Amino acid sequence: MEKEYNISINITPKAFEGLARQGMLCHQGICELCDDALAAALPGEKARVCVALAPDEDKNYLNIAVSDWGCGMELAALTNALQLGSAPLSNDRLNEHGYGLNNALACLSGGTGDWCIYTRSQPGPYFKVSGPFDLNMTVKMTDTIDLPEGLNLQWPDPSTVIHVRVPMAIARTLQRQGNRKLSDLVTLRMWLIEHLGVAYRGYLELDPVTLEPSAKIAVTVGQSSLLVPPIPVPMMMGRTEKLEVELGGQVVPVTYVHGTLDKSKQEHLVQGSKARFYYQCSQPTQGIDIRLGKRVIATAQLGEVWHREDGSPLCRHNSYNDFVGELILPELPRGVLATLNNKTGIDRNDPDWDVVFEALTDFPPQKNAAAFSEDELKKKWMKILKAANPEDDVTSEISVWPTGTRVDVVDKGANGKCDIYELKTRKAEPQDLYQLRMYWDGLVLEGIQPTRGILLTAKYNDAIREMAEQMNSLPTPNLPDGTPSEPYRFLLATHQEKELSV
Repeated sequence: MEKEYNISINITPKAFEGLARQGMLCHQGICELCDDALAAALPGEKARVCVALAPDEDKNYLNIAVSDWGCGMELAALTNALQLGSAPLSNDRLNEHGYGLNNALACLSGGTGDWCIYTRSQPGPYFKVSGPFDLNMTVKMTDTIDLPEGLNLQWPDPSTVIHVRVPMAIARTLQRQGNRKLSDLVTLRMWLIEHLGVAYRGYLELDPVTLEPSAKIAVTVGQSSLLVPPIPVPMMMGRTEKLEVELGGQVVPVTYVHGTLDKSKQEHLVQGSKARFYYQCSQPTQGIDIRLGKRVIATAQLGEVWHREDGSPLCRHNSYNDFVGELILPELPRGVLATLNNKTGIDRNDPDWDVVFEALTDFPPQKNAAAFSEDELKKKWMKILKAANPEDDVTSEISVWPTGTRVDVVDKGANGKCDIYELKTRKAEPQDLYQLRMYWDGLVLEGIQPTRGILLTAKYNDAIREMAEQMNSLPTPNLPDGTPSEPYRFLLATHQEKELSV
């Protein structure tokens, strides 16, 4: 006969329903479980976490299991974890509030849905407890883990497995609002991987000394398994500010990196595919990430950090769409720089955050960051050209056509040299070559013969190269006196080739 233990819970089903109405999204609930899994890693060992997805017999539900191979829980620890606001038993910052397990189960189950926990602290039987929550619950001892068909835990013999039967309406909050009808698990997995790759990039990045990550997170759909990659902020023209602030009676180093959204990186950020939730060059995603230790605790922070002169939060505006950054804080004791109880953001009632954000007032977000970055790029390139040929006339002040369209950079020198440049901070696109042709034709119609038209960009593909070659064979306009102008000579170059640091 299985051993059974009765435990008392300090939360009623009604209160549990209330927890479910906190507005947490599916990935936030999963991250609460992943936080506990990472915190449970055995000393000296890399954390392993598996998030398994499988369909339910009812198409309106999805089965999700989060497993780890850490320290597991004894009966007393399991009883404590199930209490609302329980005192964390570890010093790990990931166990900050004592609400994580309750918040996650409430969020994912919809408040009163089904869930089950298996856990053990050493080889042998598991403690098993099943929901929904009640004032009195039964913990059973069992030798086997009984999960719905299709849940693949990736590695054998886990120490803790938490299974939740998730309503599809909640599971679809993994996505942006416009995709809420999607039910394909392979696609849902890609959204989840993006969330996990952003939240845990500090755990998933390679250590510069060991060249190993401190954790592995796998997401499985049936027998298909994918490891979550670290997903960095897709940034170019980045600037790093090294600051110090006083927190909790000690001086704390702070690193603030800010720059411009790199759209070419954004296109290949998640398993070679484009990011679809974060870094979208849109008002909801503009702003900076905040990383505390190895965990990103908030994303898209703008008005939360910066304020206008009247003290009101900085408003989101399209002019900030290209602005991205990351505030990196070291691991700090619990109670310093607090987050919300459900870990969906920072706790602005904690005065320590005011201290940190005050240090960032000298670095306000850049409006129209992409245009600003390209302007900086032009200045750098003009300086390089002038250093190489001091006698040349290098300028960004020449305009063409009645519209007054300004050529990015013109380099005039001896023997009729007149090189024109189109500079882009991002990957080359077809319209960039047409921009060069517009410059070229405009100069010819004014009686100025360009010698080369160079697209200087972060990178380009074979299709762009072929396009440039085909454009070079196109007919050119005549000079003002009716004589034919020289053939086009469009070239491609990368920042790296020209030693142009961005």
